[in-house]
Amino acid sequence: MRPRRKLRSRTTTPGATRIEPPPALPEQWWARGERVAPWQVEVRHRVADVSAQVGGLPPARRAAVERHLAAARRAAMRPFPRRQWWNGTSIETAWNATHLAQAGLPLVVDGSALRRQLVDARRRASMRLAKGDPLRMAVEDVPLGQRVDQGHATPEDRQTIAAALQASLELADDEHRSLRDWRNRLLRVSLIAFLVLAITVAAGALRPELVPLCSPASAGPVLCPGGGSVAAAGDTGTVAFLGALGGALAAVVAMRRANPGSSPYRITPALSLVRVPLGGLTAVIGVLLVQSGEVPGVALDTASQLAVFALLFGFSQELVTRLLESRARVVQDATKGRASSSATDLAAAG
Repeated sequence: MRPRRKLRSRTTTPGATRIEPPPALPEQWWARGERVAPWQVEVRHRVADVSAQVGGLPPARRAAVERHLAAARRAAMRPFPRRQWWNGTSIETAWNATHLAQAGLPLVVDGSALRRQLVDARRRASMRLAKGDPLRMAVEDVPLGQRVDQGHATPEDRQTIAAALQASLELADDEHRSLRDWRNRLLRVSLIAFLVLAITVAAGALRPELVPLCSPASAGPVLCPGGGSVAAAGDTGTVAFLGALGGALAAVVAMRRANPGSSPYRITPALSLVRVPLGGLTAVIGVLLVQSGEVPGVALDTASQLAVFALLFGFSQELVTRLLESRARVVQDATKGRASSSATDLAAAG
C-alpha cells in the first residue's frame, strides 16, 4: 500500500500549531481524453467563480443560484443535442443559466461582497446599456454606491443592482445569438454559391456551347481556356478552378483583418467558405464577358493571359464579400464584451 502523506504543520505562535489540510482537487467535469471546446472551459470557470462566491452562504439563500449553476453544468457536458453546431442549443443554454446565476448574486451575497457586484453591474451597464437607460442611471446613482460602501444597502438597492446586471447580460446573450444567425446566413450563402457553381460547371461540361468561354473567331485565332481552338468539356471547370484559387487567396489576405475572439461561432471560416465559390462564379462571368468582345481594349491572346484574368476575377469577388464582412464584424465586435468581462471576472476571482 502507498504510505499516507503526512499533513504539514506550520507554527504560528509559540506553543500553537495549525494543521493545513491538503489542497482540494478540482471538480471533474469531463473524462480524460474527451474533446472539450473553449466555450465549455469558459463556462466551467465562470460557474466555479459564482459557486465560490455563494459557497459560504446558507443553503436556503443560495438555492436559486445553485439551480442555475447545475443547469449550466449539465448543458456544458456531453451528450449534446443533434445539430448543436448549427442552433447552439447547449451553448446558449449554458450561458443563459450562468448569467441567471450571476444576476442573482446581488440578492444573496453578504453586505461585504455587495460592492463587487455593484462594480460588476456598473461596468457591464456602461458597455451594454445606453446612457439614458433608467437601469444604468439607477445603478450609477451616487447615493446607492455610498449605501453599499457603508453596509447599509436596502433590499431595493439589491434589486436595482440585480436588474441592471441581468439586463446587461441579456443584451450580451442577444448579441451572441445575432452572431450565430449571421454565421448561419453566411453558411447558407456559401452553400448556394457552391450549388450554382457546380451547376455551371456541369452545364459547361455537358454542353460547352452553353458557356462560351472561347475567344471569338473574328478577333483572330480562337483561344479556349483549355488551350485548344475548340470548346471542350473542361473549359468551364478550368476557369472556375482558377477563380476559386483567386477567392482562396482573398480569404488568406482577409485573415489579416480577423480579430480573435472566444465565441464558438466563427465568422472568418464562414466568410472564407463564401469567398471560394464566389471566386469561381465571378471568374466564369468575367471571362465570359471579356471573351464576348463587349469589353473594348481587352483581349486574351494567350492561355497564360486567360489564367491570370481568371485569377483576378476570382479575387475581385472581394468587392462583394467585403460588404458582408463589414456587417458581420459589427455584430462580432458587439460580442467582445463577453470575453473581456469573463477575463475581468476571473482576474477578480483570483
